Amino acid sequence: MPAKSDTVIVTWRSRASGEWNRLTLGRRLVLAGAGLVLASVTLGVVAGATALRLHQENARLHQRVAALEGERDALAARVQAAQDEIARAREGLERVRAEEAKIRSWLGLEVEEAPGPETRADEPGGKGSLGDVDLRSVAPADRTTEAEAPGADALPFPLGLGDAARSLADDLEDLARLVEARRRSWDAIPAISPVDGEHWISSGFGWRRSPFTGKREFHNGVDMAGRAGTPIVAPADGKVVRVVRDAALGRTLTIDHGNGIRTIYGHLQKVLVKRGQRVKRGEQIATMGSTGRRSTGPHVHYAVKVDGKFVNPWHYMLDRNRTAYPVAQSTTR
Repeated sequence: MPAKSDTVIVTWRSRASGEWNRLTLGRRLVLAGAGLVLASVTLGVVAGATALRLHQENARLHQRVAALEGERDALAARVQAAQDEIARAREGLERVRAEEAKIRSWLGLEVEEAPGPETRADEPGGKGSLGDVDLRSVAPADRTTEAEAPGADALPFPLGLGDAARSLADDLEDLARLVEARRRSWDAIPAISPVDGEHWISSGFGWRRSPFTGKREFHNGVDMAGRAGTPIVAPADGKVVRVVRDAALGRTLTIDHGNGIRTIYGHLQKVLVKRGQRVKRGEQIATMGSTGRRSTGPHVHYAVKVDGKFVNPWHYMLDRNRTAYPVAQSTTR
């Protein structure tokens, strides 16, 4: 068996001269060179793969950063929009709270929290169908059914916006119930003229000389004269409790409005409602006539009683300033 050689002989033929060339190298040197070449190739392949992977990862990171920046910008825009919306909501709540304070002032309720710089506590809350008038002035307060005034909490804006909205919603709900209760009470207070048409006051309320006896007597109502057949309307909501033919007042109608208030209409030509019927303010109930022995011409004798006592009907005709009705000089009753 031949011994293993420690050298490696490399031969090649020259193309120019055609001679054979020979190179003798040590085996260890050849193996070392081969290993170095293989290591270099391997290192180059690994480095190239690593560089490619790092480049791809870097590209993905750039894409992710760009996406995050886009999300950041979108989120910032949404946050700004939310802040603007919250600011508008707070402004709206302040305006609604100011309007609530006006309503409370109009209803005579205490306003515990100042509604804002643009609202004065003495400003009226608005005008009803009868104009800007205080209906409490036409009847004693203890005869008017009123709901208990809700407690007015301070404006909770230091709390969350949701808390402020819920608090305001509760306050407005309480106000709505109170307004509804007072509206029903006010609707039952006589507040308009019972004559729906041209007429004049022929005799007022109080002491006068009787056109029939010439003696001094107390006139418990107001005589409103006009054409026969002129519509007579209910001055407030109520219930018809009496329809009779009286010797002195002729065809007479009485409406009970509750809270001790009743209205009486005499000398009617025709009664258009029945006993027990409920009527609304402005609804026609009769026509003007001249029935009864104490009538000298077409008119209606209108009287108002509070707790059984006659009071001046003039105080219960809040629309009297809209049209100037002349007071006749005659003594027609």
